[in-house]
Amino acid sequence: MNPGLVSNSVIKRTSWAILIAAMLFMFSTVNAYASDSLNEDEKKLVDQGEVIVRDVSIDAQPGKTFEAIGFINTSRETVLKVLTAYEKYPEFMPNVSRVDIIEKRKPDVVLQYTLSLPLRKIKKYRLKMLMTEPDNQTLILKWQLQKWPGINPAETIKDTTGYWRIEEGTENTSLVFYHVYTDPGPIPFGLEWIVDILSEKSVPEAFLQTKARAEKIALNNGINDK
Repeated sequence: MNPGLVSNSVIKRTSWAILIAAMLFMFSTVNAYASDSLNEDEKKLVDQGEVIVRDVSIDAQPGKTFEAIGFINTSRETVLKVLTAYEKYPEFMPNVSRVDIIEKRKPDVVLQYTLSLPLRKIKKYRLKMLMTEPDNQTLILKWQLQKWPGINPAETIKDTTGYWRIEEGTENTSLVFYHVYTDPGPIPFGLEWIVDILSEKSVPEAFLQTKARAEKIALNNGINDK
């Protein structure tokens, strides 16, 4: 047997194995941080009303992954209503100055984001949003970066994926996980702060702003807003 053919076959099998493993990781990520992933100390803090923030970055990935976890004192439906009112994001989401819906084909929605950062820096990108309901107690809104033909690479980011996971709590509350991976791509010298704004700083702020907005809606609609 030709050794070269053996090597090529091994390489092909290895490549497929890596690809399949990567795909399995991507699709299992949403389920990897369910409520049972909280350790005892984290559970105590969350039960006390705290919002905890975790750095769950993977060394092999170029970007950063953070998640915020806490209770939002309203129903899953109200939280989802806030999160799917995409064009209203500029009213409360950090750094978001504009969101345009460019494609709406159930169950997918493609959004075009514009972020306004300090020093008049602008970042733009497209996301495909997908809402799923894996069980009767959980709603998941996940996203993936989409290609934007013709955009200047300096104006966009290299990659982002993530999800909002909304689990039904008790007494009209929701346990919410906000999980975000961001790779901004090459950053010019002196602008390293962009990485923090797009990941570590924006994740807890986005969670808290969403919590405040959802709870305000619940308050305006009465305690039982289901």
